[in-house]
Amino acid sequence: MLNRPHDPARRRLMLGALPLMLAGCTQDSTLGMLHDSFTATLGGSDAYARTRQQVDDLAFAQLGVRIGRGGRGIMVLNEVRGDDLYWISANRILLVTRKGRIVRSVGLPSDLLGTRLFGQDLLDAYDYEHPQIDGLETSRSVDTAAAHGETVRARFRVEGSETISILDRQFETLRVREEARYGADRWKATNLHWLSKRSALIWQSKQFITDGSPAIEIQVLKRPPA
Repeated sequence: MLNRPHDPARRRLMLGALPLMLAGCTQDSTLGMLHDSFTATLGGSDAYARTRQQVDDLAFAQLGVRIGRGGRGIMVLNEVRGDDLYWISANRILLVTRKGRIVRSVGLPSDLLGTRLFGQDLLDAYDYEHPQIDGLETSRSVDTAAAHGETVRARFRVEGSETISILDRQFETLRVREEARYGADRWKATNLHWLSKRSALIWQSKQFITDGSPAIEIQVLKRPPA
């Protein structure tokens, strides 16, 4: 479940692009399914409120998202700006991902305000035909309410192959653990990434984006166009 923030000041997502996106839909069934996908994020179930066929039939790319111990919800791709993908939910939460990593959020109790990468990130260095990312080290800086421009140093370890299931579809993946250290060890986080063995794509991840906030689990239900 993507929990609705209780503080009205946190509900600051601007949905100006949404009517333009909806205007491009010409079939009532597509509009109805799009609305259903949005409202599905308000449920509390451990399962998605959409079937594989319904997800495939919708014209838009979709993410499955779970925050902490909440239920599973669906977010729809609203905008693409270069490598940044803007995903929105029915309860006005925005996540921005860049090559599988959450780099910004709006509408959560503790938001990630921005991310700057220094050099390569995990997916930049990943060659699915010849994966040699064990021991890879990267760095980035993040902005949060607690700290601006805080350096994050990450080290990646390959944990092995794993077959995962996303809405009744199986994917062969490489499971990678990311140990991230924030600032002068102000806090630490362990993120997990499941990388495709057939393309440069992260099918599933579990990411901590701010100190003290629950993990955000992401699954790619329908991938964006290449």
